[in-house]
Amino acid sequence: MLLTRMRAKRIVVWLTEIVAESLLLGCLLGAMVSTQTGLLYGMIGSVLAIPVVLFLHWYYLTRALAAVAWSIRPQLYPLIAATLFVIHMLVIFLRLNPDMSSLGKARELPFVACGACIVFACAFAGNSLLRKWSAQTSGKRTSLSGVVE
Repeated sequence: MLLTRMRAKRIVVWLTEIVAESLLLGCLLGAMVSTQTGLLYGMIGSVLAIPVVLFLHWYYLTRALAAVAWSIRPQLYPLIAATLFVIHMLVIFLRLNPDMSSLGKARELPFVACGACIVFACAFAGNSLLRKWSAQTSGKRTSLSGVVE
């Protein structure tokens, strides 16, 4: 019963991470292309496009598999998630590279770098939220290092 609750909490936190990450990445890309499309249209289009592109390149599946690593080493999960994002984005950009304009190529590195920071922050926040949520349920206190006391 306790294991089922923990899994349910982990799924809720993971979905929240993914939604927050998609919104923030879409806003980032929208802000980067706003000089051509306008800020509002750039953000709306990007918030809709980013999840689709990441889904088509199996990013969410690999993130779900990386969440399995959370149960083994929760401290490494944000780093694993950010690394997976960088790898997937590099594959996407390699596939798009011949068709990209010079402006698109110039925005590639800043998007990957800022995107990795966003993914790391969302995974870290989700990790912290899950630790606190689990500690409240079990009545134990969690230290900053992730050790339940």
